[in-house]
Amino acid sequence: MLAFALIFCWTPHGAAQDRAPATQAAAPLTVKVSESKQFGELPYRPVIESFRLLQSYQPAEPRLVDVLVRAKYPFMSDAEQDAYMPQRWGVAIVSPSVDLNVPVRRGGYFVLPDVDGAYREKGSILFREPTTRPLYLYFSLRVGAGQRIRYADLGKASEQIDTLLGKISYFNRQLRHLKRDRHDAIKACFLDASGDILIDGKPVSDGSIGNCKLLRIDPERIKSGDVIEFSGPLDIVTFAESGQQANPA
Repeated sequence: MLAFALIFCWTPHGAAQDRAPATQAAAPLTVKVSESKQFGELPYRPVIESFRLLQSYQPAEPRLVDVLVRAKYPFMSDAEQDAYMPQRWGVAIVSPSVDLNVPVRRGGYFVLPDVDGAYREKGSILFREPTTRPLYLYFSLRVGAGQRIRYADLGKASEQIDTLLGKISYFNRQLRHLKRDRHDAIKACFLDASGDILIDGKPVSDGSIGNCKLLRIDPERIKSGDVIEFSGPLDIVTFAESGQQANPA
């Protein structure tokens, strides 16, 4: 399990069921499969309510971080999930009047769309792969032109996350646990094994998971003029927890 993932508190409803998704509507859903599959399923309403709240807590543009959602697939290793790209469809929102495929990027990350019909009709989020865990929240880092970012801006991005988490009330039972999570590292995932994290042309990563490199954020270096370069075919950079299990660099 990715140790740095920030976990939503609700649990899956009907997860990993050995059936195709059903609908109460007379018209068939457009999300179709030709073979029997297990599906992960979550109720849409509580998930989107929490996602709306987190989105409202984000700093105004321009900002350095974005909020992404990701399911956990228990039959995949961390490296396999980082390389996962769903075929045909990966995530769908369904209700009696809604059948919407959600765009999913490599690694299984997605932004949950706000769909009024699915909210009113207490719809579901369906996953192409079996899921047995709640959804996880990730903060992604916006990387500048040339796949570079100043170390000082990495510190600013961390502050933006702290500000967002500071707005979560301790009385919010679904989200308050997020305030305990750490984001003291970054995880840069590349499309192949040639990628690396560099400063002054030298590798500085602290470990690797598949084609992803981990870097612990050094508070002292934030004060420097160092520039971080992501060398190679970069896919995504997310904030991580430095204790995450990885192979040594």
